[in-house]
This record gives sequence, structure tokens and C-alpha cells, in this order.
Amino acid sequence: MAVDSQQKTPWYKVGWVWYIIFMKFAVITACIITAVLIYRNPISMVVDDYYREGRSINLQLQKVAEAENRDLSFYLDIDEAQVSMRFRTGEADDNTALSLIFYHPTMHEFDFTLRLPRGADGVYRQQLPEPIKGHWRVDIQPLDDSWRVSQNIHLPAAETIVMLPVNYGI
Repeated sequence: MAVDSQQKTPWYKVGWVWYIIFMKFAVITACIITAVLIYRNPISMVVDDYYREGRSINLQLQKVAEAENRDLSFYLDIDEAQVSMRFRTGEADDNTALSLIFYHPTMHEFDFTLRLPRGADGVYRQQLPEPIKGHWRVDIQPLDDSWRVSQNIHLPAAETIVMLPVNYGI
């Protein structure tokens, strides 16, 4: 009688089995962590109604075209505590105040709006709520929202920023 020299090892003593089980649990754990992160931090840039958003983009382009027609441009100075702005060319219809809107490129929680009243010297000034730095999109518009000048800026700026209406080919 021939004795079987090959003995069978139980499955739980084979290293490859545990490696495969570990890899599957690692993938499942990574999926759960990703799902929790997505649930806790939803993406705010996703738009539900694309048609309405497209119409609002067209209105914004018309506002930039209106700023171009009026030949509006600005000098913008931003230091750690204050924003000051003056017209480079053109003039607003209502010289009482202008809105200056700061948009953070990725976090909408950091967006804020300043209302800049006009001083006696023709310069619009306002205190910053806190010092800001980094990349921002800045919009200048009157209180009646009839035109808009937008530009991407990087703060702190070493010199005066010239704000020009850019229509991107409309």
C-alpha cells in the first residue's frame, strides 16, 4: 500500500488566503471611509438646474458688456486691514457706494461681500473683516447690479491691481 506523502494543509494556515482576505477588507474599509467623507463634505459646485444656471451666466456676460460699453476700469488696493478703490476710467451713475464681492475658488464658505462707500476724495474705502491672502475672484458692481467688472487676483499684492472688464469674446 502506498502511503500518500503529500499531506493537505488546512486553508487557514495558507498565507495567500489571508492576504486575499486582507485586501478585500482594505478595499471595503476604503470605500466606507470615502462614502463618509463625501456625505459629510458635499460638493457645493454641482448645479441641479443647468438651464437656469446657463441663463444666469448669459445675464452676467451682459453685465460685463455693459461695463465695457461704459468704459469702466478701477484701481484696487488691498492691504491687511482695508480695501480702497477708485475709478481708472468711466464713472458710475450713482456715486454713493459700490459692492465688492470676494469669491474663494474652492470654498464657498469663505465668500464675502463688502459695501464700499465713496469718500469725499472720490475713493471708495472699507475695512476688511479679517486679513485675506491667496487666490480670489473679485467682482465690482453697483448697488443696482447693472454692470460688473470681474478679475482673478492673488493676495497679498505688491502693487495696485488694475481691474478691467473682460468679456471673453462675447
